Amino acid sequence: MKTPTTLFISLFICTVLFGQAEDKKTSFSLKEAKTYAAEHSYFSRSAMMDVKKAEQRIKEVTGMGLPQINASAGYNYFLEIPVQLAPASSFNPMAPADEFIEFQLGVASNMKAGISVSQLLFDGSYIVGLKASKTYRELVYAQKAKTDAEIARDVTKSYGMVLASDENLKLIIENEKQLQKMVDEADAMYEAGFMEEKDVDQLRLLLLNTQNLKIQTENQQKVATDMLKFTMGMPIKNEIDLTEKLDDIKNPFSNKDQNLNSKLVVENHVEYQAATVSLRAQELTLSNEKMGNYPKLYGSFAYEGNSFGNDFNHFSSGGSWFPTSVIGVQLNVPIFAGGMRHNKIQQAKVSVEQANLRLDQTEQGLFLDMASKKSAYKTAINKLDNSSKNIELAGKIKKQTQIKYSEGMSSSVELTQTENQYLQSQMNYIMAVIEVIQAKADLDYAIGTK
Repeated sequence: MKTPTTLFISLFICTVLFGQAEDKKTSFSLKEAKTYAAEHSYFSRSAMMDVKKAEQRIKEVTGMGLPQINASAGYNYFLEIPVQLAPASSFNPMAPADEFIEFQLGVASNMKAGISVSQLLFDGSYIVGLKASKTYRELVYAQKAKTDAEIARDVTKSYGMVLASDENLKLIIENEKQLQKMVDEADAMYEAGFMEEKDVDQLRLLLLNTQNLKIQTENQQKVATDMLKFTMGMPIKNEIDLTEKLDDIKNPFSNKDQNLNSKLVVENHVEYQAATVSLRAQELTLSNEKMGNYPKLYGSFAYEGNSFGNDFNHFSSGGSWFPTSVIGVQLNVPIFAGGMRHNKIQQAKVSVEQANLRLDQTEQGLFLDMASKKSAYKTAINKLDNSSKNIELAGKIKKQTQIKYSEGMSSSVELTQTENQYLQSQMNYIMAVIEVIQAKADLDYAIGTK
């Protein structure tokens, strides 16, 4: 009979092992993969860190306008008290004029402690700085949205590549089985004297080439899977299962009429939004440079206590503290800086003009990119349609050639050519599907949809 301790340990081990297995193998649809990547992708996590930094930057700038409080303390013990000289006549009117007396001024032990408070009362740059820090946060959020859109696009492409590799591998394995069967039948016919050796060798060569292609495709499949995991931010060592098939994601991606009618609303595109916020940031930089011509006003308060003695008795009942306190204001008025402030303002104006130019460039570039991506998508759709027709035609030719071959009316060379042609048409179709998926992902990004 197992003791409660043994049962607990067994349950704990099973829980850990199950948890590890569950953590290392996860199933994803395309939508789930994009959702996972939005949170775990290296680029997404880095962008989120930039957002956190921007939030802290706002607090930092806000803190510049709050009271700045500092405390200080110091202690000095003079091993030798400084000696001062004074005219002897100050103490003895009868003393010669050139006679001096020596005396020690001060005590050996000195201690002081105090607190100071400074407050910004007016600074135009501070007001602009608050606006600029919030604008910077908007810029970071816009850049993160751009990063998220790029990740969604890249995950879609990588997901499709893995599915394509899977489909290619299935085709090649099935073709390998058929070729192996044909080689076995050809060997039997050769042994019976109904086939020449060169025809059998031709089939064996085709089988070897197919086996080499299978190895190559298996390697490509692994690379594509690892690339998907990397894009999603998943550890490469973890296993991953894709719950969708190539045809599952092909259908909505190949809806030509719907996708080609999509419109670009440039104000909603993440790149245009980032460029707009960047322009506002440059305008605030210009405002900040102009604020350099305005006065700055600060207030301050300080309280300090000093204690003196021959020994370290400053905190005993015999120690004495002598307080000092002061309150004040300071006004800084800029008058002349050798033209430096003026030149900074002119530079900031040029930067605003450049930001406006970049905004126009971004707008026109987005429209151009959308037109280019629509053209590429249309080409991919047409290629997919032709690839589908090619499969039907190649399959028809293959079937006719197989009948002729079985009746002895066709050579193994011709059969090999038709087998290769049919396999290639199937693989071309799969690649055409991938091109449609990738072209649609690029079009979605160009239009501004995730």
